[in-house]
Amino acid sequence: MNSNDNARLGNLVRFWHLAMIALVLSALLSGEGADDYKKMDQAGFLLHGGIGLAVLAALCGYFLHGLIGPKDSRLSSWFPFTPARLRQTGKDIAVLTTFKLPEHRRRQGLAGLVQFFGLIAFSWLAATGAVMYFFMERGAKVHGIMHMVKEAHEVGTVLIPIYLALHVGAVIAHSLTGHQVWKEIFFFKSGEA
Repeated sequence: MNSNDNARLGNLVRFWHLAMIALVLSALLSGEGADDYKKMDQAGFLLHGGIGLAVLAALCGYFLHGLIGPKDSRLSSWFPFTPARLRQTGKDIAVLTTFKLPEHRRRQGLAGLVQFFGLIAFSWLAATGAVMYFFMERGAKVHGIMHMVKEAHEVGTVLIPIYLALHVGAVIAHSLTGHQVWKEIFFFKSGEA
C-alpha cells in the first residue's frame, strides 16, 4: 500500500467525525424523552428534534463536501456499489476470515460499505425525524402517514447499534494491528505505529 493512498485526514473530515460522535450520542441519549410529543410540555421532543436537525445539517454538509469537495473526498471515489468495488468487498471478507485486516485505501471495499451503511442509517433517522419535527401534530397521538413515519424512525434506531458495532469493531481491530486511526480523529496526529 502506497503511503499516499491513505493520506492524513483533513481537518474538515476530523471535525465532521467529532461532530457526528457528539450529535449521535446526544440524539441516542435524548431519544427516550422525545415521546413527550403527546403532551403539552414537549421539552424532550424539542431537545431530541433539535439535535436531530443538527445531525441532518451535518449530513447535508458531508454530502455537499462529497459532491463538490476535493476529488479524493468525493462520494463517487468510494461509493461501494460498482462491480469492482463489490469484488473488493468480497476479497476483504475473505481476508478477514484469515484473521488479517484488508490493506487498501480508506473507504474502499468493506470499509466503504460500512461507511455507506452508516450514512444511510443516519440519513434515514435524520429524514424521518425532520418530517416528524416539522409535521407531527403536537399534543396528540400520531395517526395515518405520520404514524408510519414514526414507526420507520423507530426501526431506524436499530440500525445505529449495528453500525456502531461494525465501526467500533473495525477501529479496535485496526488499533490491535498498529493502525490507530482514532488518534488521528481525536488528537489530530498520525495513528501509525
